[in-house]
Amino acid sequence: MEVLYISRSNSDKPHPFVEEQAAALTKNHGVKIEHFLIRSGGVLGYLKAVNQLADYIKENKTDIIHVHYGLSALVAVISRLILFKSIKIIVTYHGSDINKASERRISLFAARFSSHNIVVSEKMLKYFRHNCTVIPCGVDTDIELNYRECTRKHYGWGNNDFVILFSSSFTREEKDPDFAFKVVDDLKRVSDKSIKFIELKGYTREELTKLMQAADALIMCSKTEGSPQVVKEAILNSLPVISNDVGDVKAICSTADNCFIIPKKVDEYVKCLHFLSQTNPRIKNRLPVIEAFSNRLISTKLFNIYSQTLS
Repeated sequence: MEVLYISRSNSDKPHPFVEEQAAALTKNHGVKIEHFLIRSGGVLGYLKAVNQLADYIKENKTDIIHVHYGLSALVAVISRLILFKSIKIIVTYHGSDINKASERRISLFAARFSSHNIVVSEKMLKYFRHNCTVIPCGVDTDIELNYRECTRKHYGWGNNDFVILFSSSFTREEKDPDFAFKVVDDLKRVSDKSIKFIELKGYTREELTKLMQAADALIMCSKTEGSPQVVKEAILNSLPVISNDVGDVKAICSTADNCFIIPKKVDEYVKCLHFLSQTNPRIKNRLPVIEAFSNRLISTKLFNIYSQTLS
């Protein structure tokens, strides 16, 4: 089975969760996967990608195109309509491409021409009439929990340092960093700890694992989400999570201890963070999340859809 993954990336590699999903399919089911990257956005960027994709498919055997994100699916759909009517397209929608009204129309247009659609959260199902399955992205669960002390020492963090990770980059407005800064500012006024606030941007998978094990809390306060990988990664690394009820965060955290799904109010976040700073707990009940979101399980679900689509 020859599958082409299409995704948007500004670098020479796909996003880690896309790359890890593809690797799991190859390892567990022998699927041969190549990656096609859309390197620039805008009308010209996507039109250029259509031409590049056409050239690629002419030269390479492709049974299925699996696209990540609705906007990227347009590239595959246009290519299929013009040149490659027999190729099957599967699209995974990750959240903003459906939750944002400005992107939803384009994504649902692409969905009309796909053989199967995948959403990462049950809350997104209402926008699809048929041929849609909920399959969240998985995580690489093969890690060791032995980096906390050495990583804190590496960064120079002592017992009085309370380290908070933001769920994404401070530049992403949909993650509501302004709200998060208000929370941290208020926490600093009531806490006797030295508060460190760090955005999750530019870290490798190995660096992220070590940082999550060294930190004391992850906060999410997004305006919109699908099935956020960062929450799964936090639980995997035993890092307590504080979040509003967005996307399927509540479902992810439902079986884990020391995860707090609270109203999106500054004082509620401060209260939880202050509690964590005084008690220093870690997540101990990781197993249900590991079992539900392991890349091995997710790869099997995807392989079954690939097989059904081709048959």
